[in-house]
Amino acid sequence: MITKILFTLTVIIVVALVFRQRRNQRHGDKAHQSTRKTPEQNSRQPSRKTSEPGALSTRTVAYCILAALMAISITVFIVSYQSDNKIINIRVIAEDSMSTLYQAKQKSIKGRHFVTLDGRQVTLGGSDRIEMAP
Repeated sequence: MITKILFTLTVIIVVALVFRQRRNQRHGDKAHQSTRKTPEQNSRQPSRKTSEPGALSTRTVAYCILAALMAISITVFIVSYQSDNKIINIRVIAEDSMSTLYQAKQKSIKGRHFVTLDGRQVTLGGSDRIEMAP
């Protein structure tokens, strides 16, 4: 889980740095073009730099990426939660052909050991066969 969070933060930081660098390059090119201006040209310039019409701001793009990452993270969490808590029917067939039926959550099944819904811990022997069905 921590890996997912660190990966998400890394992606956000990289995207923010790329957009900041592009913005600085774009503004740097405009500064080189307009180094010598007459007083008339300086008075005509607007006080704030405006972005190109129809262009998205860096903040908008960052918020959209953040919203997408949050939506993906929430979806992955919900899907894994549902999958872990799915109830599985486990039929244990002993070597003398006697079968016993158990129910357990999928997250409690670990190899040849599982915990049933009513709290019993079951450890299977090497000769026991198991059949699992949702």
